[in-house]
Amino acid sequence: MSEKERDLVGIGSMVVDLIYRTPRVLGPEEKIILDKYPGGESVRKLVGGVTLNHLAWASLLGLRVGIFGKQGDDENGRFLRAGMDRYRIDKHLTLDGSASSFALLFVDSNGARAIYMSPAATSETTGDYVRAEHTAYISGAAMLSTEISQLPLDAVIAALGIARAAGVTTVLDVDVPRSDAIRSLGTAEQFEAALHLADYLKPSKAAAIEITGLTEALEAAEALRRRYPARAVVITDGESGCAISSDELTERIPARRVKAFDSTGAGDAFLGGMIAGLHHRLSWRDTLSLANACGAACCELSGATPDLATSRARVLDLYEGAKLDSSSAVSDGRRIDSMPRATASDPYQNAVPDFLDIAVAELARLRTRIGGEYLKRVADLLIEVEARGGRLHF
Repeated sequence: MSEKERDLVGIGSMVVDLIYRTPRVLGPEEKIILDKYPGGESVRKLVGGVTLNHLAWASLLGLRVGIFGKQGDDENGRFLRAGMDRYRIDKHLTLDGSASSFALLFVDSNGARAIYMSPAATSETTGDYVRAEHTAYISGAAMLSTEISQLPLDAVIAALGIARAAGVTTVLDVDVPRSDAIRSLGTAEQFEAALHLADYLKPSKAAAIEITGLTEALEAAEALRRRYPARAVVITDGESGCAISSDELTERIPARRVKAFDSTGAGDAFLGGMIAGLHHRLSWRDTLSLANACGAACCELSGATPDLATSRARVLDLYEGAKLDSSSAVSDGRRIDSMPRATASDPYQNAVPDFLDIAVAELARLRTRIGGEYLKRVADLLIEVEARGGRLHF
């Protein structure tokens, strides 16, 4: 067994996604009637978020993963934590945030989407908080992943710095352009510091273009690698696939062609597959084939997290790399293609204890709200009604 407790831990977006189907994505001053899903519902509520999404895909491929950070002690938070349990994601969370994060997603018939995010507790996370609450948790992992999306840059730098000091490999997903990051997440100096701390950089194409001024993904990847000390830079480029600049491989890798139902989270799924390939010590070409397979499988789903019953098999079907044999063994000797599959019953394995925990907590809150004097008045009234021969209905 590995001396590390977890193969991968992450901090960043963990979001309740409310997904609507729309005939098209609107511009300003427009309105439209939403489409319904085949089952008749107008919205689907799913777990999501840049970090939670890629951790779920990495877990699907056999990694022991965990998530840490700040959430709210609210309905959305409980929904997200139940989702983490389903995807076998360990939790190291504090529930002191003002609210848990959510997002409104509008997806058209071609899979394109518009996303409106409310980061809530994620945006309240500070570097001092990360150092005080999560240093040991980070240090106990083999790899750390984090994001520039909703998490303040101060917290990103703290997590990456702790990991570097502990010899933990780091992966940074630069999900938003630099201008958006320094407008809402921190300073230009902090943005640069974060990118200098990462062992592996995965910027979106929009982020790479803004940093480098180059519109061709491979040229941008090479430019970023010259600018930052990362071992590799991988840029996702939608339907065109990805581009990588590393010592082993500098090349464009085409995407797997599938009929896209919803492109939400495809880049997150790609990152989960990429991290799994790094963990399983695949070549870069095979690592990116696995990453592209995850991205393609995600596009066939509604939402950004994998289907526990089908997604694993679909990823392995789409994967075009070398056979996943003993050379791709993880640290405890398991293999991607020999690990137990998630089953349809997995989502319910914690249902009863979770229900009981929530029921006890809600009853305690109810008792605090209504107080003992209220209950005494109710009891006196019931006794009086019964004494008069009256009937009671609840």
